[in-house]
Amino acid sequence: MPASEISVSTKEGIVTLSGRVDNLAAKNRADRQASKIRGVREVLNELTVAPSALSDADIAYAVRRRILNNATIVSQGIVVTSVDGNVTIKGEVANWSEAEEAALLASAVGGVKNVKNELVTRYTETRSDQEIKNDAVAALHRDVYLTGFPITVAVKDGVVSLTGWVGNAYQKRRAAQAARWVSHVTFVKNELVVRPEEKGELRERAVYVSDDALEQAIREELAEDIRVDASEIEARASDGEVTLAGSVTNHAQKRIAEQDARDVVGVAWVTNNLFVKTDQAADDWTIRDDVDFDLQTDSALAPFDLEIRVKDGVVTLTGRVHDSSEKSHATDVAGGVRAVREVVNEIRVEPATGTITKQSDVTLAREIRDSLRRHWTTARVADRIRVGVKDGVATLTGDLDTWDERLEAGRLALGAEGVWKVQNRLTVKGYDYEWEKWEYDAPYYYEELFPNVG
Repeated sequence: MPASEISVSTKEGIVTLSGRVDNLAAKNRADRQASKIRGVREVLNELTVAPSALSDADIAYAVRRRILNNATIVSQGIVVTSVDGNVTIKGEVANWSEAEEAALLASAVGGVKNVKNELVTRYTETRSDQEIKNDAVAALHRDVYLTGFPITVAVKDGVVSLTGWVGNAYQKRRAAQAARWVSHVTFVKNELVVRPEEKGELRERAVYVSDDALEQAIREELAEDIRVDASEIEARASDGEVTLAGSVTNHAQKRIAEQDARDVVGVAWVTNNLFVKTDQAADDWTIRDDVDFDLQTDSALAPFDLEIRVKDGVVTLTGRVHDSSEKSHATDVAGGVRAVREVVNEIRVEPATGTITKQSDVTLAREIRDSLRRHWTTARVADRIRVGVKDGVATLTGDLDTWDERLEAGRLALGAEGVWKVQNRLTVKGYDYEWEKWEYDAPYYYEELFPNVG
């Protein structure tokens, strides 16, 4: 959704978004992007979702089937209803991550205006408040977006209270989410204060962590993520460069494990050598049918005619989309389907006719630089990023300290109206990225599918 169709007003650090967007995913994405701007204390999202021609029965069926198709949700009996595009999901799930994943899948379906998540988590064992607190503190400390902030954690009867301060609205939300994902947390009382005036100077982002400590932190992060079976994953670290080896049971777990490692403080680079050893029996025809359904019902990808081939659980995607974020999103959607072992993305990026603006490449480059200086994550390193634009293709070069800086820089470049492709050649602590992956990884913000990320 072009930014020109969204009205933005600000008052004392509170941003109000108004206007109309095509789908709920676009509404949520605008909210996240606004929350990451320096100086933003809170976002009031008053965007409305345009009505859809789909019936409530079709919407409910699409949400229900996408939940059943998903590799990370194992709980059965989730009930989905839709009234005028307002979706409610009910039932019992094994953990909070399943509830969150189900809500995200629902929000991605075309025609959905709002999602009410009434899923309940039932735990069969008990944990003490001290155990919950220890895990919550450790999770906040490991998180590259949150480490170094003075966040205090208190727990009583499974309810976590967060006090202290962070730098922007996004970090406040992320802290609550990190605590909510800890096993047996029933509610998070988020009393964190946003202090944008502190900027980032009081918090050093380029942190040195020894190889042994980094490997231990990654093992803890993977062990805490209940979406991943980490029993056969090995993490090796060398001066900030991390290699993941071993096996997981599906493609979604492979990508989640990589993102978990990226988000740990001290990680400069991740090489993902995990292979998928799936135990979910499904023939190639069934996999293809499920992938096709998820792509066709996804609000961002439904307009495109994408071809799918499947052989021995390896999905190959071809066709055309309008920008690199849509291409990467297609990988996320296909990779989230049960029994998918790997995704080969051969989709071509071709800007829609008439969508490229008349702005000159010089003007686009200047807009990208301005965005980098405004954004909380990239402001500290904006002067180290070189920006070039030619025929609407932005190229970023330079060396940064963390993964989140690189990903946010690329996302901001891709968000400039008139840029249809990004070649993200930024390195992290000197580690170069494989040339053949530049286009594939032209940054789509990973939290669209996996929320415990950025």
